[in-house]
Amino acid sequence: MRTAEPGRATTRRPPDRKARIVAAAGDLFCERGYHNVSVADVAASVGVTAPALYRHFQGKPDLLLQVVTGVIERIAATAQAAPDLDSYLRTSATRSVDRRGAAILWQREARHLPEASREELRRALGDIAGRVGALLKDARPELSPADRELTAWSVVSVLGSISGHRTSLPRRRFEQLLYELGSVVAHQPLGSPATAVDDEPGPPQSYADLAGSRREEVLNAAIRLFDERGFQSVSTDDIGEATGTTGPSIYKHFPSKTDLLVAAVLRGGEQRRSATERALTRASTPQESLYGLLRSYIEFAQRHSHLIGLLIGELDQLPEKERKSARQVQRDYLALWVRVLDEVGPGLDTAEARITVSAVLTVVDNAVRTGRLGERPDLADRLFEIGTALLLRSGSSS
Repeated sequence: MRTAEPGRATTRRPPDRKARIVAAAGDLFCERGYHNVSVADVAASVGVTAPALYRHFQGKPDLLLQVVTGVIERIAATAQAAPDLDSYLRTSATRSVDRRGAAILWQREARHLPEASREELRRALGDIAGRVGALLKDARPELSPADRELTAWSVVSVLGSISGHRTSLPRRRFEQLLYELGSVVAHQPLGSPATAVDDEPGPPQSYADLAGSRREEVLNAAIRLFDERGFQSVSTDDIGEATGTTGPSIYKHFPSKTDLLVAAVLRGGEQRRSATERALTRASTPQESLYGLLRSYIEFAQRHSHLIGLLIGELDQLPEKERKSARQVQRDYLALWVRVLDEVGPGLDTAEARITVSAVLTVVDNAVRTGRLGERPDLADRLFEIGTALLLRSGSSS
């Protein structure tokens, strides 16, 4: 047996060191992004050396897999343990507040995993939605399978929506609000007559549709690849291959890969802003303004689903000036929603309004980007019903 030398204390390895490393890595990946965190950063955050970390993990990709897998397993355990829908909503609201960054790890960081791992994680998420769907079937047997699936994913989206912002409330009120929002979605009837609008959402739009130029084709391909793989995992050669050309030819149109990302984010902001202005110009009452905002965002998300991915996960990759500008645009957009919502229901708590609006936008974002949901021909109307129920719940609760 090895004994300590006289005058030297032995250092025991903590039995939970691996769990502590996973937790620290999850926090760092959420805060900085996977590519901006090194193994040494993770090791230092738990007071160990990088070689000590490699005793538990093969490398940073393995660590990311363990982080994301652990998050999804905990969410799945909550769903499996719930005896009924209401219990699931209450427990999940509490645990979502405890683990605010969980959803962003899947949405933003899991793209850096190998495709086989991502597919396995997608199945696990599908199983979670399936379990929530089973709880919904018990509570609402009248729901069709398609509406049950959409409702289940929307509930999961609401509970994970606080991952994308830092707005907070006193603990008990925060949990109660999340529970209320999840419950609204879980019990919302679907299939009611649609509110009349002048324009129906069109088919998904590629930026190449805007101008038949090679430059627009390159931009369109870059947006898709940045969304699917992450900005730092895409090379100019990848973009060139996707457009039937070579990587170096990309520089005829954009000085650098970063300029492609900047152009994509700016173009997206312009598209959303013009749609918002059209919607508000047509409105004659606060409620019509709110409906117009919701309809315009649903249409924007359906037509630009890959751009939604960039806005969720790639703003940190912009140069500082453009990053600050893009984040200010996001804040201004959210503030516009909050202002209109307050006009519908004066006196609404601002923090609660921000959390509610973020939940609505997250439901839309996830639905248009989730498998069969995005293919529903009536998706815009169903999302409008869910979004309206969430927003008017807030407007009537003051």
